[in-house]
Amino acid sequence: MKYTSSRHGEYAVIKVEGNLVNDPIANEFKQVIYDLMDKGEKYIAIDCSEMQFIGSSGIGKLLLAYKRITDLGGKIAVVNLHPEMKDLFIAFKLQEFISICDSLDDLK
Repeated sequence: MKYTSSRHGEYAVIKVEGNLVNDPIANEFKQVIYDLMDKGEKYIAIDCSEMQFIGSSGIGKLLLAYKRITDLGGKIAVVNLHPEMKDLFIAFKLQEFISICDSLDDLK
């Protein structure tokens, strides 16, 4: 999995390049998020502008990260979802747990 990290306000931003479709990649994705939390980050945004698809493994790891970060008093958000992915997140009601933003500037 390729990714870059940056900051946007109080959020640590992980820009994922590629798709989260299988367990090895999804586990690496989860570890990147957990490493940020271990460094004290409480607000994490996943920039999905370079991602076309997320599989059940990726969604599962995202939900595990949600659980852990809320236990720490933080938030997790996804930004720049492609329309099909946004429809999937809404169909599974993931917006009840994870903030869905159209851009980094929409982060709250």
